[in-house]
Amino acid sequence: MVTISYRGDLALATALCRSADRYLDDRIEHVLVLPRVDVPRFTPLVTDRRRIVALEDVLPPGYRRMPLPQRIHVGPWQRRIREMWWTPAGPARGWIVQQIAKLAVPGYVRAETIVFADSDIELVAPLTLERLAPGGRTRLYRVPGATADSAMHLRWHRAAAALLGLGPTASPTDGGYLGAEPTGGGYLGADYIGNLITWRRSAVIGLHGRICLHARARWDLAVARCPALSEYILYGAYVDHVVGPEASGHTATDDDLAHAGWFYDLSTAAGVAAFADGFRPGQVAVAIQSTESFTLAERAALIDRISAHVAG
Repeated sequence: MVTISYRGDLALATALCRSADRYLDDRIEHVLVLPRVDVPRFTPLVTDRRRIVALEDVLPPGYRRMPLPQRIHVGPWQRRIREMWWTPAGPARGWIVQQIAKLAVPGYVRAETIVFADSDIELVAPLTLERLAPGGRTRLYRVPGATADSAMHLRWHRAAAALLGLGPTASPTDGGYLGAEPTGGGYLGADYIGNLITWRRSAVIGLHGRICLHARARWDLAVARCPALSEYILYGAYVDHVVGPEASGHTATDDDLAHAGWFYDLSTAAGVAAFADGFRPGQVAVAIQSTESFTLAERAALIDRISAHVAG
């Protein structure tokens, strides 16, 4: 299980680690990926099943964080400055670099099945290897048609198609990527984005090769040049449209392991109540985005309230 975090999410990451110590399968290692400057703050979280690697050691050669302030203050006015990196392909935003860090996972994880868990997730029930790789085949989270009405997600699909050399893209009603026969039945409108997303290490290595083949450059440089990208859509499109779930060792499913707050309006009491009561049997985690306006105590109380459904 891989978590990419930073000092601003230390409290959330601590809660995730505490829940992982309780519920994560003993056979699964937990890897925290952090900016080198933040490593000392997270060192108390290290155990015999959890290690820390520096983000700078995970990235391919040539990446340097730009020394920019996090915020600019002019009297009462203030503005948050987005993290920027200098890469061999030029400047790139921090969230693109985080995606590159996930795509670089074969460099620091040796397990074949990898699950990504962000800091704003907590486990509330056992997460076993069998849930992540039933019958030895890694689950591929895929919800057909879920992003058909999202302009941003369609943009991410077009970026994935370009990186994979799949040619022009079509609308979901046209059946998917033009110029490519989907080998796994997936199509442009499928959503591969979630909170506990599983990949296969061998498939990521194959994805690197596919990007290099069509970009005629290092895979990470092609990714760094993308103004907008989803690493989960890129991986899902590769498995569905290039290799196929069967050939890549995946089993496709629309079963979401996490109960996610982004499907609810958590700014209202009614939305919070619906979220608290919406936990489904079989789900093992609760995801509340760090941008939600909850205090740590309110967040913990809400997760405890949801956890009662598991106990019940």
